[in-house]
Amino acid sequence: MRFIISLFTENYLTVMILAAFCVLLLANRAERSVRSTLIGFAMLLTFGIAVLDETEEWCDLYQKPVWILYIKSALVYTIYPLILLLETFVSIPIKKRIFFSIPLIFYMILLGINAFGVDLIYGYGLDHSYHGGPFNFLPPLLILFYELIIITGAIRMVRNGNRQHGVILLLIAFITIITVVLEIIDAVDNLTDEICALGLLIYFWYLTADYQKKVQEQLYQSRLEAEHNKNKMLMAQIQPHFINNSLMALRARCRHDPEIYESITKFSKYLRSHFDALGGSPLITFEKEMENVEAYLDLERDNYGELLQVEYEIECDQFLVPSLSVQPLVENAVRHGIGTYEEGGTVYIKAVRQDGGYCIEIRDDGSGQSGITAQQKKRKGVGIENVRARLRSMGCGELEIISGDHGTTARITIPENRGGTQ
Repeated sequence: MRFIISLFTENYLTVMILAAFCVLLLANRAERSVRSTLIGFAMLLTFGIAVLDETEEWCDLYQKPVWILYIKSALVYTIYPLILLLETFVSIPIKKRIFFSIPLIFYMILLGINAFGVDLIYGYGLDHSYHGGPFNFLPPLLILFYELIIITGAIRMVRNGNRQHGVILLLIAFITIITVVLEIIDAVDNLTDEICALGLLIYFWYLTADYQKKVQEQLYQSRLEAEHNKNKMLMAQIQPHFINNSLMALRARCRHDPEIYESITKFSKYLRSHFDALGGSPLITFEKEMENVEAYLDLERDNYGELLQVEYEIECDQFLVPSLSVQPLVENAVRHGIGTYEEGGTVYIKAVRQDGGYCIEIRDDGSGQSGITAQQKKRKGVGIENVRARLRSMGCGELEIISGDHGTTARITIPENRGGTQ
């Protein structure tokens, strides 16, 4: 009982970190991967160090034979680099793992020889006093070796764009190296196991957060696919070709009335652009998306006449956007930014290339608020959130809504490596 109490009080921080790790493990049972299993094993090894450290006090208290201390130190000196080796395998993509295991294998052989009292790395006197051997530098050197591998891999991750993962690994390596150096110069004492446990906890927390993020992205993607499949099913049911042919037949009968003839032509163009967008690829060029926008604006000009003015600043159009992602924003600008004012207004559509990608802006010169009913506000918000969700789930960019006294701006920013070009 005294041993257990001493184990808990002397290693309180390690025990609490282990408890926190167990809670995280239970809360993320769905994330069953090789990496989480290896981290769990490394965490148990860390707790094993705490148990082994307490045996030294037990040996002193009950005058146990010195060979127990030799075995204890051999195990402790083996576990520290083994934990880092496991962390290396978990965090860094390594093909030839056996190559990085060779230093630890030779080191373990030396420790095995040392355990028989040869005192190559460490030794104990008959009074249980500890002293270093001629190769006493090997334990911290091996720890620094594996930390250097992790640091190198982390820097490579940051350079390749995986910044978050790389920074987490650099943080863990930094605090471990600082602790080892401080213990070498006797500035701190017996903190390495706590720092190892803390590093493992931080990394496992990152893995679970990354897993949850991927689950959310998959959920977004599945919802989009379900919506896309639903649209395909609806299109199959309503038979777009039949609708288009019927409109063409009606248009042919209205040649004597140019206004009706032209309105049916515009409506047919609008439907055809939407059928093509819903039934085709989720990503289309901005040029193709502008055809959908133009089809919509042609119809709205019939409704608003001179009250609706449109100005364009299109510097580039050969990049990819989700289909029907710009048209709903233009519709919001027309219906809620311009249509609520008796004097009408202007919608500005802009597409320019900027550093690292593309920028699309749809701006109206109204307030975007006057005369809008609660139902219209709700419908407007749903449309904006749908566009934002589709952009994020397809990895195409972000949508920002900027409201002011003289209009509302919807701005889509698309990274060049996500939007791509055609």
